[in-house]
Amino acid sequence: MPKRVVVVASGQTERRALPLLVRGFADDGVVIEDVRIPPGNRQIDLGMAAKLIRSAWFERAEQERPDKFVVLVDTDRASPENVLAPLSELPARLDDIGAHICFAYAQPHLEAWFFADAKGMREYLGRDLGSVDASQPDAMQNPKGHLRNLLGSRLYTSRLAGEVASKLDGTAIAGASPSFSGFVAALRNGGTGG
Repeated sequence: MPKRVVVVASGQTERRALPLLVRGFADDGVVIEDVRIPPGNRQIDLGMAAKLIRSAWFERAEQERPDKFVVLVDTDRASPENVLAPLSELPARLDDIGAHICFAYAQPHLEAWFFADAKGMREYLGRDLGSVDASQPDAMQNPKGHLRNLLGSRLYTSRLAGEVASKLDGTAIAGASPSFSGFVAALRNGGTGG
């Protein structure tokens, strides 16, 4: 039986895309029940992550509470260690929560994960991906900007991110992106992904 996993992430793009990106791992028990995001486009810091986890925990009946929380952050251009360090106190702050709390990161942004499935992206876009090295998506400098350029006149929105994610193969992404593979491992086993 799959565990009830709630992901804490930065915005609507993650809310729409993440469940679709991991759908191919459902047979392995990897299912995202919910994605919680900060209100008003706020950053995920220690206090915000704690609030989101508490709300997801206490709003549910005891038998429906999550088994695990995965806090997912973008690294931007920082090291994963530096991005995750401010969150290290989270489990101690939430010692009254009876669920495992673990961490993962998207390097540098979730959009890099899209390019890890180069075949799926080419099919979705109907064009070449330009200078993208799909074998090293985590090394992309500006994946969101590159995606916007490839979309041409189409506006990149969270809805479009969900549409893109629905066309991609999570197994292919996990094979090319260490940060996505770490995210899947955090969903599956816990610990720090990436």
